[in-house]
Amino acid sequence: MVFFLTISGRTDKINATGDVLILKKGSVFIFLAAVMWGAAGIFVKRLGTYGISPMTVVVFRGIFTVLPIGIFMLLRSRSGFKIRRKDIYLFAANGLFSIVTFNFCYYKAMALSTLSVAAVLLYTAPIFVMLISLLFFKEKISLKKIVALILAFSGCAFVSGVFGSAVRLSSAALCYGLLTGLGYALYTIFSNRLILRGYGTMTIIFYTFVFASAGSLIMVGANGQMTELAFNPSVWLWAFLMGMFNTVLPYILYTVGLKTVSASTAPIIATVEPVAATVVGLFYGEKLTLYGVIGITLVLSSVLILNIKGGEKSDNQSICEN
Repeated sequence: MVFFLTISGRTDKINATGDVLILKKGSVFIFLAAVMWGAAGIFVKRLGTYGISPMTVVVFRGIFTVLPIGIFMLLRSRSGFKIRRKDIYLFAANGLFSIVTFNFCYYKAMALSTLSVAAVLLYTAPIFVMLISLLFFKEKISLKKIVALILAFSGCAFVSGVFGSAVRLSSAALCYGLLTGLGYALYTIFSNRLILRGYGTMTIIFYTFVFASAGSLIMVGANGQMTELAFNPSVWLWAFLMGMFNTVLPYILYTVGLKTVSASTAPIIATVEPVAATVVGLFYGEKLTLYGVIGITLVLSSVLILNIKGGEKSDNQSICEN
């Protein structure tokens, strides 16, 4: 079998026999976004040295996402602030049911089980996306997607170390873990709907995180830890860096990628996040086991499979460009 590699959004100019490995720009953007998300440990560990709670981290992420994007839109594209009244519920749902729900349930799953179990349950997200896309949006699920999904989920399980340890899972931990995967999946679903309704990347991210910030701030409490940290410049510096490199840039890349990558494919590509987290962990003294190597190989294989194109019609054509 012969493979030809290109980074493009088109295949009609390629004249060759055999399969073609097409790293579309949308796939590359989602891949890079997942790598940036995988580096979250750098910022969370640093902020943790100041005694910051997980939900306060969510507040910081929201603040330092809304502010820079809001300033950019104010200076360059004020029309981006305009949204239709009938679409407000989609932005609110994206912020509250995806961003806030995902973070809150993820932290609860980690507290009730282990980080490895929580990570595996998080990556049930592609399964939720496929089911929702099939039931509500009639998106076709190909054999290639199913194979890639199995490889990706198995890879996450290997990377997390579940196969190398005996883990008991309570019903509460299972519920929170599955809700984490659902929350993660809903960002893809809601953002895809907003793209199809003609909204730009900045508009989607801005209003999503406006609602997410408001919701998480209520959960933390306006007079709680935020007040205690108000005058600590080191905390705000690291919060700013986290907001830019772990939230703003990856969410822009992911949302732009959704314009050319189908809703059911994107979360599978994003499963490179635990791979990136594993690599980051090496710098903090965490060991890379044989299970981890196998997992990384499986996840990367799933991404490559999704980008191999033969003679069939591309799945990405189901997504309208903005």
